[in-house]
Amino acid sequence: MATEIERITRLLEKTFGKQPWYGSSLMAVLDLKPEITATRHGSAHSIIELVQHMTSWRIFATKKLQGDTSYEVSEEMNFPKTITWEAAIKNLRSSQQALVEAAKNFPEERLGELVPSKTQKYTYYTLLHGIIQHDIYHLGQIAYIKKSLS
Repeated sequence: MATEIERITRLLEKTFGKQPWYGSSLMAVLDLKPEITATRHGSAHSIIELVQHMTSWRIFATKKLQGDTSYEVSEEMNFPKTITWEAAIKNLRSSQQALVEAAKNFPEERLGELVPSKTQKYTYYTLLHGIIQHDIYHLGQIAYIKKSLS
């Protein structure tokens, strides 16, 4: 029988690049022409901005799992200055690898502990599921933008 950490890491992997139950994975949706990634749909963030935002919060989750109690996402890091599409995808893939590794190495008995935070009270369990939900939320936005541009 799989452990809770194994189940969570499987969800991280499925939503990122495998076959999630709800449809397309993040990487499947991000298979698009780089020239459309900076296009805005109304006042919403562009695809590349959303990818960078997701990467920033994945790094946050990884740092917390690794014991960095003081790491925070600044306003500048929340939606960083745009880089190339290739660099954004490389950073996203790197953040996925680091997050999965950190989750696999995280002691399961600590999932119920509170994450050190200045603003909210939440557990490591909630953090891990929250990053999956965060990715899926923005995946929906990206899919919508992508469809509106095609």
